[in-house]
Amino acid sequence: MWASLGLVVSLGSGCATSQLDHGPNGGSDQASKAQTGAELLDQAHRRRNALPYDPLETIDTLSGTHPRSIEAVVQAVAQLGTPYRWGGESAEQGFDCSGLTQHAFKAASIDLPRTSSQQYRATKRIERQALRPGDLVFFRLSGKRIDHVGIYVGGDRFIHAPSSGKTVSFASLDNVFWGRKYVGGGRAAAANELQLAENRR
Repeated sequence: MWASLGLVVSLGSGCATSQLDHGPNGGSDQASKAQTGAELLDQAHRRRNALPYDPLETIDTLSGTHPRSIEAVVQAVAQLGTPYRWGGESAEQGFDCSGLTQHAFKAASIDLPRTSSQQYRATKRIERQALRPGDLVFFRLSGKRIDHVGIYVGGDRFIHAPSSGKTVSFASLDNVFWGRKYVGGGRAAAANELQLAENRR
């Protein structure tokens, strides 16, 4: 089901560790973001440097559902180009790494803790060869604790909010920097639960 991904972005990184209290976006704004994310996926799928899958391929045509983890990927892709901001957790204020993952999973009706280290502890460990789109990928950039997280999209690629001065973008686990800093994958407990999937074509 998961084809290879050809888009590689190599970036430095950073991530917040503090909890901020901000309200969620309105429902119509969220739907618009999801629509944008799905359109970006579809556009990239038609290019040579395609993303790893067409989200419509994951929809059960009889029930009209797909896994919540796929919705999290769509929601994260909707934020491509959003500026990095330490402590940020919305499109309006920007995202840090764990703010992006929490935001995308919340839009997919999955609750994650706020920080990358908390998200690591809250998810089930997944071997690299078993990673599926929608799994979280964790890194140690400095010291011994988990301090960066992204969302796996297939083909050894992930989407993340990298560091100050950067924007939400793709990167590769095959990149020397990320490969060296990689700690492991994590899967949210509700990732495989099904939810209704809109036909966004």
